[in-house]
Amino acid sequence: MSETAGPYVPEDFMYSTKVASCEPQVRQNFMSKVYSLLSAQLLFTFAAALTVSRNETIQSFVVTHTAVWWLMMATTVLTCVWLSLAPRAEDAQNDYDTAPLIDEENQLRSNSTPWYVLSRKGQLALLGVFTFAEAYTISLVTLVYDPDVVLRALVITAVIVVGVSLMAMSPRFLWVLESAATIQYWLAWALLLLIGIGISSMFFGLGSKMDLLYGWLGAIVFTVYLFIDTQMVFRKVYPDEEIRCAMMLYLDIINLFLSILRILNHSSSDD
Repeated sequence: MSETAGPYVPEDFMYSTKVASCEPQVRQNFMSKVYSLLSAQLLFTFAAALTVSRNETIQSFVVTHTAVWWLMMATTVLTCVWLSLAPRAEDAQNDYDTAPLIDEENQLRSNSTPWYVLSRKGQLALLGVFTFAEAYTISLVTLVYDPDVVLRALVITAVIVVGVSLMAMSPRFLWVLESAATIQYWLAWALLLLIGIGISSMFFGLGSKMDLLYGWLGAIVFTVYLFIDTQMVFRKVYPDEEIRCAMMLYLDIINLFLSILRILNHSSSDD
């Protein structure tokens, strides 16, 4: 071994309960995985939206087949909930190992992993389905807006995402995690308000002022969510949860983009 080499750290000890407690190499590897998946999701989503906006044949299909849009919406919700709530395979295995033994006369315990627990390949496949369904729904939404407005919203969203992410990963903002529970409590109420307004708008529509207020509220809520979730990703999650983390950040960014798009559309209309 070279004299300049650093101390050897066994691979098993490089991993800890949470990412923040792991060795730097593990943290960097985790970060690269999360942002690689996130970048792939965002590139696919906006490439799909651009393709639809430039292809009249696809536009006609998307606009005329609204049932497909609703199917994709349902697929987005189901895959998102599954990825978010499915227990880790390691946790499921631990539950199995600590479960009480059953006598041979009774029904034997199954050695198989529960169907709802996803392997890494299963998570990647479900993330792919989720991203495809989300990209389809976003493509239809962006058709409603002027292409210049969409481009402006995309640039503004990119600037906000980079700025918020850098702030969230800075050690100066570690104090936010101490009050994260309180912040998330109010964020949850704000998110429920947004969902309620969104559902009611499907049936009754929104006035111009209410629509603008809805856009600003969404932009604020999802900017804060992005800040909190970025901190949680690199300080409060397990090293094997990069797929779930990528989906979480992706949802924050997409919803932020849609809120900014709504705001800019009102500004362009006023002009």
